[in-house]
Amino acid sequence: MNKRSENGNITYTAGGTIAKGDIVKFSSGKVVTCTGDTDSAIGVALDGAVNGANVPVAILGAFTGTCPVKATEAVSAGALVNPTGGAAAKGDKCVALALDAATASGDMIECALCVPSYALDNDTTAAG
Repeated sequence: MNKRSENGNITYTAGGTIAKGDIVKFSSGKVVTCTGDTDSAIGVALDGAVNGANVPVAILGAFTGTCPVKATEAVSAGALVNPTGGAAAKGDKCVALALDAATASGDMIECALCVPSYALDNDTTAAG
């Protein structure tokens, strides 16, 4: 059973190794790290976990406050972030707005999480 809290995070069982800041999705009743730019993300891992362990997840559109996200490439402050942790491009889904810049893969950036993933039509910046 999932543990619930009032600040928008829920604890799930990890379906593989998950790092703190990974954007996650459901897979076979567990959560796993997103691997595609159009994955249906549910949130961001607040801690790391191994397969079968509990992992707290900041739920998209419900988490209170900002959230650290692990970037997978350079991301500009103000850019929209896709489910893999990269800068969103046309056709990607959006999960967050980067409030900090990332210069390389693995950088942790503070983000404002979006209401659950939506596909981008054209513009890939918040100011657009």
